[in-house]
Amino acid sequence: MYHELINHATRQYPFFIKHTDVKYIPHFHEETELVFVLEGALDVTLENNTFVLNKGEICIITPDLIHNLYSREPNITFVIKLFPIINLGNIVLLNPVVSPGSQNYELLRQHIYNIIEEDENKLTGYELSVNINAEKILLMILRNIEHQKSDDKFKLQLANKNDFLTSVTSFLEAHYAEDFLLEDVAKYLNYTKSYFCHYFKRVTGVTFWRYYTIFRLEKSIQAMKKHPGKRYMEIAEESGFKNIRSFNQAFKEYHHCTPREYLNKYYSTP
Repeated sequence: MYHELINHATRQYPFFIKHTDVKYIPHFHEETELVFVLEGALDVTLENNTFVLNKGEICIITPDLIHNLYSREPNITFVIKLFPIINLGNIVLLNPVVSPGSQNYELLRQHIYNIIEEDENKLTGYELSVNINAEKILLMILRNIEHQKSDDKFKLQLANKNDFLTSVTSFLEAHYAEDFLLEDVAKYLNYTKSYFCHYFKRVTGVTFWRYYTIFRLEKSIQAMKKHPGKRYMEIAEESGFKNIRSFNQAFKEYHHCTPREYLNKYYSTP
């Protein structure tokens, strides 16, 4: 899976980041993830179920669930990944969203703000305090958030979906800059073209071609950051776009700005 290999939490410390207009390609990972919208709103797709996460709401994503985040409007979002010292992969949350006014909201929000404050101030022992709050969040999910145990059938289905997405992204890693047909990807996975398209949408919530476009855009952003003086036409071609026009169109459709505007907004030095 594409984002599975980066931004990992560890046993020693959670991973967390404050995002502006967050956009993640469909992915999964072994950590438990919390998505807290500080300003604006955010589209969340979780196991092919898409919903809007509004300001103040917190979404809990348990391990190995395929999910993606997409900003249709300006927002500020805090994302935290907690290493699975408690195995939350054995449960299914009946409602993954904790909203203001609900029974567990204030305590959960306070634990998150404690983590943010401790990491920002870095007073003596802040690592211990961050981890204590992280463990309290995991315990709170187990004790206070309504859930049911996942059975063997659910675990097998989840493993099959994750293996499927991993295989697709392995194909794209090798061929994203080349011309290929849908039949080529389907054949790589031993599926018919029609079943591959159907199953991919069911697993990720997006079409394969949508996923492929996002994948190439991610590659282009990596290249632009690594080689700031490189011509956009070269980056577009190396990322699998036919020409600079299709590259710019895809960028505007997904990121709502040009490549240059994107870099100036998110990666310019003050």
